[in-house]
Amino acid sequence: MSDPMRLAHLILLVLLALTPLRAFAFVPPAQIKLTTQEWGGAAPADVQAVLDSVITVISPYIAQRKFGTILVQRSEDAPRAMYEKSADGEYIVQVQASGNHWARIAYQFSHEMCHLMSNYDLAPNNVSRQQWFEEALCEAFGLFTLERMAEAWAENPPYPNWKDYAPHLREYSQNNLQEAHRQLPKGMKLPAWYQQYREVLRADPYAKDRDLNEVVSNQILPILSATPQGWTAINYLNLGETGKDLSLETYLGDWLENSPPDLREPVSKIKALLLTSQ
Repeated sequence: MSDPMRLAHLILLVLLALTPLRAFAFVPPAQIKLTTQEWGGAAPADVQAVLDSVITVISPYIAQRKFGTILVQRSEDAPRAMYEKSADGEYIVQVQASGNHWARIAYQFSHEMCHLMSNYDLAPNNVSRQQWFEEALCEAFGLFTLERMAEAWAENPPYPNWKDYAPHLREYSQNNLQEAHRQLPKGMKLPAWYQQYREVLRADPYAKDRDLNEVVSNQILPILSATPQGWTAINYLNLGETGKDLSLETYLGDWLENSPPDLREPVSKIKALLLTSQ
C-alpha cells in the first residue's frame, strides 16, 4: 500500500473512532445536488425529494460521517459511484433510473451511497479481488433502504400525496428478494456455493450480470437487519490492507478487526456464513 493510501486509511480510522455512533439531533450527512435536469419526464425537484429521503433514512447507519455535497447525475447505461471526484472534491454518483419510478431511483442511489459508506475509493478497480463482496453488501443495503423508506413514507412522505406510494417501495424490495436467481440451489450451503464461484467472483465483481452478488446479498441481509445498528458496520469495510490481492478470509478479517466492538457480531456472522463449512 502506498504511503498516501496508508495515511488515508489511518485518518479515517481515527475519525471513525473519535465520532460517536449515535447523535442526539439529526444533521443530514450529505447534501444532494442534481447536475442533470432531464429525468425522463420527472421533475428535478421530485427526484431531489426521493434522494433526500434516502439520505434521511440511512443517516442512523452512517456513523455520523459527513459526505458533504454529493453531485448526482443521470447515466444512460448504469448507476455508479465515480472514483474521480469533482474539481471541488465532491463525490459524483450516477443514477440510471428516471421518470417517476421512485422505488428504482431510491434503490440505485442507496446502493451507490453504500459504496461511499464502505470506503470504495480506498480499494479501487477490484485491486483486492474482493469487490464482489462490497457489491453484494450494497445490494442488500439498497433493499433494506427501501423497507425503511416504506415505513417513513407511510407516516411522513416528502409530499402528502406520496403516502400511497409507500407500499410500492416495499413491494419493489420484496419482488427483488424473491427472484429465483437470488436463491441458493436447494440443499447447498453458502460456503460450498462460494467455493464453486470463488474464481469467477475474484475476476469479475459483476459476474453473470450481478446475479452472483445477489445470491450473497439475500444471505447477508437478514444478518445485518437483525441488529438495530448492524448496517453501521459498512463504514468499516475496506480499511485494511486493500492495496493488493487478498483472500476473502483476510478481507473479512480486516473488516472485523476494524469494526468497533458493538458492531463485530454481524460481521463475524457474515464471515462464518461464507467461510465455515457445515
